[in-house]
Amino acid sequence: MAENNTPPFDRAKWTYELNRENAHRQHDATRELFHYINKASIEAGNIALKTLVVINGSAAITILTFLGGVAAKREIDFLKVANVASTIKWFAFGVALAVLAMALSYLTNYTMAGTIASKRATYEHPFIVDGPKFRTWRRWNILFHIAAVLVAFVSLGLFVYGMFLTSDAVRHPLASSEM
Repeated sequence: MAENNTPPFDRAKWTYELNRENAHRQHDATRELFHYINKASIEAGNIALKTLVVINGSAAITILTFLGGVAAKREIDFLKVANVASTIKWFAFGVALAVLAMALSYLTNYTMAGTIASKRATYEHPFIVDGPKFRTWRRWNILFHIAAVLVAFVSLGLFVYGMFLTSDAVRHPLASSEM
């Protein structure tokens, strides 16, 4: 059996320094991963929400342009125009919900930052531990995240619904008067 001639103090100091280096590596890796994922998530969410604003807003503008073309004719059937015009509200609601989803997305990111900031770095394994307000921040983060996703899907649903109503109003102007 090999004899260990290292004094207990030196061994304890070496173990402490090794643990400290491991902790620093873990802290840095966690921070780097968080920044990468957070940046990618924010960019993807912003693109999706901006797209919802654009498609709903563009649909409303397209309907207004169509109605302008119809209004330029000598004989105007106001029932047909009213049926098509009534579909604009669905796109307007879609834009409003997309903007609300953007606000909820901001709150999601804000509470995620609070969640991460509430963690404490330690020099003992596991090196990162939950702070006293971690659960509160995390609950708010989950709530805002779910709300943002649901509101975004409803915005998309309003776009699809508005498109079907518009299509029906243009094809069957007299049948769509119950909108």
